[in-house]
Amino acid sequence: MKNKVYIIAEIGINHNGLLENCFRLIDSAAEAGCDAAKFQLFKAKYLYPKSAGRLDWTDNDKKYSYDIYEASARFEMPRAWIGKLTAYCKKKKIDFLCSASDRSCLDMLIAGGLRSIKIPSYAVTNIPFIEYCAKKRFRIFLSTGGATLGEVEDAVSTVKRYHDKLTLLHCSIAYPTDLRECNLGVIRTLGSAFPDLEIGYSDHTKEACAAPVQAVYLGARVIEKHITLDKRMKGPDHFFALEPDELKEMVAAIRKAGSGLKAGKCRIDKLIYGSSAKTTGEKEKYLRDFAYMALFANKDIKAGRRIGPSDIEILRPGKKKRGLEPKYLDLFKANKVTAKKDIFFEDPITWDCIL
Repeated sequence: MKNKVYIIAEIGINHNGLLENCFRLIDSAAEAGCDAAKFQLFKAKYLYPKSAGRLDWTDNDKKYSYDIYEASARFEMPRAWIGKLTAYCKKKKIDFLCSASDRSCLDMLIAGGLRSIKIPSYAVTNIPFIEYCAKKRFRIFLSTGGATLGEVEDAVSTVKRYHDKLTLLHCSIAYPTDLRECNLGVIRTLGSAFPDLEIGYSDHTKEACAAPVQAVYLGARVIEKHITLDKRMKGPDHFFALEPDELKEMVAAIRKAGSGLKAGKCRIDKLIYGSSAKTTGEKEKYLRDFAYMALFANKDIKAGRRIGPSDIEILRPGKKKRGLEPKYLDLFKANKVTAKKDIFFEDPITWDCIL
């Protein structure tokens, strides 16, 4: 990585399904001086069960109510865009970066020429997928929001069996994150626990500069921040993202903070520093249960039948009961695990339904 702080403009799903918006957002990131423009590639069928339920939430004065699976399908980025976005980023002299949550998306990105991958927080405990990524031997940016230090250790040890090109990003999965809940002290904790790895910060606060600057002071070498063309646009990730002028302000502040750090001129804000304990925050617990991956049946399984990996999908639960953690998928490879009772399509695979 470069000596300066590497800044990732998280475009994510804020293109609202329009390729032209992608180009405009890349322009904004490049003009602000960001190092990478990041997107999200996912397929709804590999993200949530169709029976994940409905989600009702409020953003200030806006109320949302939608089917979780159908909403995920609407936010899918067309595969045909990958080559166009990669080429446009190259033209604008900014790195193209994308996250993937399943093997098919990762394979598609690799086929499109991607050589760095972002793994979102909701997949930090998806050890089978992390191992699949690590085997490709490309640089991995891994967000750790909502995870415990032990879970991060499991992910790190999985990657290190294949390479050490890994950057850990501290963050909170509570969107938006209040400055009091940033707990940027965790950056130092991760640095102490994994001294040979690069540590960064993915910021989800509404404020443009406060947390990113503090993160740099605390040793973050990578900063990621959501961006938008207009906070008033329809969609779940616009209202806390940075508009173009705010993005320029943040990049300038981060560059200045880097210079201040070298000169020994920096002040740590105790409120933003918060706690250094790498735990699941109170406001993250619901989101963790909702979106951390788990094991589900991908077909009807009769009682007494042996269950193999091909009978299982790793998905986010949504409103459904959680299945076993993804790391237990190996049990179904190595042992004769049978169904204790009938398990139906999209039911969670739990300890009480297997022998």
